[in-house]
Amino acid sequence: MTPASLVRRAWLGIGWNTRDGVGGMRMHWLQPDIVLASRSPRRRAMMRALRVPFRCMVGDDAEDNQARLRPHALVVRHARAKVAAVAARVRRGVLVGADTLVVLGTQVFGKPRSRAEAYRMLRALQGRTHNVYTGVALLDCATRRWRTAHVRTRVTMRPLTTREMTRYFALVNPLDKAGAYAIQEAGGIVIERINGCYYNVLGFPVATVETLLRSLGYSLMARTRAGNSR
Repeated sequence: MTPASLVRRAWLGIGWNTRDGVGGMRMHWLQPDIVLASRSPRRRAMMRALRVPFRCMVGDDAEDNQARLRPHALVVRHARAKVAAVAARVRRGVLVGADTLVVLGTQVFGKPRSRAEAYRMLRALQGRTHNVYTGVALLDCATRRWRTAHVRTRVTMRPLTTREMTRYFALVNPLDKAGAYAIQEAGGIVIERINGCYYNVLGFPVATVETLLRSLGYSLMARTRAGNSR
């Protein structure tokens, strides 16, 4: 069996036997006991939409957007720090952390600290194409195995007047959103197009989370709970 077919069978959750070099039993994905290390209401809403049981736990992690790292490394560092901040308090389950940043050239935009800063961010982004990076970090608390990844999506904004920005900010709260905007809710009136993963712009690239979970033996699509398999 070729490596490509092994990966294909693994992705489908079919499993394989000893002749495939994986051990003596067929592999089946387990539904993870997810511990979401995030305060984000959007990430929590997306988990609820998947109808996968999860709980939330957050710690004291400080994000440093001025660190001398490339954007993809910075978001992974932040995501990993969110998980590490609560890891000592969790003995079972899979901890999941994520962090999203908006990047325009060499400028890195996190969440604005004021309405004035939100205007400055949106003025810089309007009429131009920028990148949205999300870093994802997973820790299997039972085995202490880590998995990390990042996703990039290119977003092009419509040209916006100050009046249009004011109207947009009347519809959404820009202070809890990286770059002072969101693709959901009223995002359609400010975003012209995207190139890449929509869910990454939402702040939670679910397909990437699923890929990392499967590398640990879990799946959001599995029916058997991890705790019921032993």
